[in-house]
Amino acid sequence: MLGLTTKNKTHKPLYTTVYEINTKKMPTTKIKSIPEKLWEKIDSKLKKKLCFDDYSNWIAPLKIKFHSEKEIHLYVPNMVFYQGIIENYWPIIEEIKTEEGIDQVFIKLEIDGEPEAEELSYENSLKESNLSNFSGSKKEPIIAIPTPQQVERVADLDQKRKLSGSLDKIQSNLNSTYTFESFVSGESNRFAQAAAEAVANNPGNTYNPLFIYGGTGLGKTHLLHAVGNQILKKNPSTVITYISSERFMNEMIYCLRFNKMWDFRQKYRFCDVFLVDDIQFISGKERTQEEFFHTFNALYECKKQIVMTSDLFPQDIPDIEERLQNRFQWGLIADIQPPDQEHRMAIIMEKASKMGVRIDDQVADFVASHAKRNVRELEGALHRITAFASLQGRAIDLELAMETFQNVIPETTRKVTIELVQKIVCDHFKLRISELKSKKRLRALTQPRQIAMFLSRQKTTASYPEIGEKFGGKDHSTVMHAFKKIKKERNDLNMKSDIDAIERKIEQLC
Repeated sequence: MLGLTTKNKTHKPLYTTVYEINTKKMPTTKIKSIPEKLWEKIDSKLKKKLCFDDYSNWIAPLKIKFHSEKEIHLYVPNMVFYQGIIENYWPIIEEIKTEEGIDQVFIKLEIDGEPEAEELSYENSLKESNLSNFSGSKKEPIIAIPTPQQVERVADLDQKRKLSGSLDKIQSNLNSTYTFESFVSGESNRFAQAAAEAVANNPGNTYNPLFIYGGTGLGKTHLLHAVGNQILKKNPSTVITYISSERFMNEMIYCLRFNKMWDFRQKYRFCDVFLVDDIQFISGKERTQEEFFHTFNALYECKKQIVMTSDLFPQDIPDIEERLQNRFQWGLIADIQPPDQEHRMAIIMEKASKMGVRIDDQVADFVASHAKRNVRELEGALHRITAFASLQGRAIDLELAMETFQNVIPETTRKVTIELVQKIVCDHFKLRISELKSKKRLRALTQPRQIAMFLSRQKTTASYPEIGEKFGGKDHSTVMHAFKKIKKERNDLNMKSDIDAIERKIEQLC
């Protein structure tokens, strides 16, 4: 195998990343001077089949490491490049091989710039740690700490990656339409937007990490992309990694399976900005939480910016390690609430303007009055109206809007009842309804019971005696005492967290 020589020092690849077309490996014979006709055929065909940018950015940088009549070994710059080739261009390469009648040729991709030979013990310790965890061992995993030389070498690779604009674009995976300029601000999201803008203007130094939470379809992902786009606008060489927690888990499983954890960690631990969407999905995934914990630590200690979104408040995410929940709260937590009537109208008008559709205030008010849950529901309603108008050749007015949604949008929203409050409180505290209504005075029951009484009084029109009757025939004075007690103590951090979570759930359901 060829080495990379710098100052009389040979850098041997730590391991080889392989993607095989045929399952049968052919014997390897190293020949110093072999005509490169096989790859020239494939390369020539790729040049014709691909557009200029795709060929220049992805195929032209491939370097031949070894070449024979039966094998082609190619160098790719890094893991991001490797994934891009496999996902987007490998089927075309396979197709060309069939066309040229060279199906028997074995092609291997190797990641260039791997760690040096003396770093082998570091990688071996990582593999042992991964395999012990993957097999279900209950022992605390061994986490190897990279040496300064290893960090410096990966920093060099990072610098090379920053110099390639095309790679940054593929790696960041950002939606260019999600910017702060296109984000419709209102009372419900103004704080989260301000926090995101502050982070984008001074990444790594302001509110790190930033944790944005709120219901589905309220704009969390928009703000996440906006942070990345704003940072790239100011400094295009910044390495930004955007990923959903689900994909983080899937990539980790893949790398565990094929012993590529060095590539995985190089990709996620040596970026400048780490954007993670829907972090709540790592709930119950112990190995993913372990890897994310160390990724978080590595980035935080290097003052790299971390931004996460979630449908839930950190303490409300079930089956997640306490050390992760604590780290989520190290920086700033910003919530996004459902928009009010005026904000929903503004969103509709903004969306319509971008679509090139003109709607009046009456139509906007009608849609905003019925589509209350989130921005996606508003956008879906607008698309339905415009499609209906286009198909029927009619102008968009109030009559058309009412006709369009007469069988879709309910006339009344779900009413908050005492029973609903009780159910949500029991779900939150993991209790049974019978326990909430019982006469037991255990603290584990009395506080949830008092919170349920407090919210029943706040969220419904029921009187104190009516609430008492629904709680196992309690006296109205008991309900009054519970209401006053919770009202006085609700600013306590733990209780505030519980009440806020329950109220968010009620708002999502009603």
